[in-house]
Amino acid sequence: MRLKSMMEVSMELPDEPGQLARVTEAMAAANINIETVCAIGRVAPNVAMVVEQVPQTCAVLDSLGIEYTTSELIKLVMPDQPGALAQFARRLADAGVNIQSIYILSKYRGDAELVFSVDDTEKARQTLNLHEAVPP
Repeated sequence: MRLKSMMEVSMELPDEPGQLARVTEAMAAANINIETVCAIGRVAPNVAMVVEQVPQTCAVLDSLGIEYTTSELIKLVMPDQPGALAQFARRLADAGVNIQSIYILSKYRGDAELVFSVDDTEKARQTLNLHEAVPP
């Protein structure tokens, strides 16, 4: 398994037309690439984005007057096969580590690339034998 640290930025946007467009247009104008996004209406926070350019993203959201939180994510590559995600989740559960969010970023040539946040990043790294980040 290979890993890389990334950040999740979560915010609450009004559940109405144009709100996601307003945020993503401002981020595009600041040349910020969104690795993945998840939006769910009627819950708070209702939009979560995975980004590498955290300071720039925070500056854009501040300029728009949007409240947000950030969470460290761990980027991981694992085999894309039945049971791989279950094994990963079980190892963390058995160590008492709670998975708070998880995204599959891509699947390619037998591998699945995902990012996740947990309640104890260091314990997760130790449990999964992940000691240093690797380039993207």
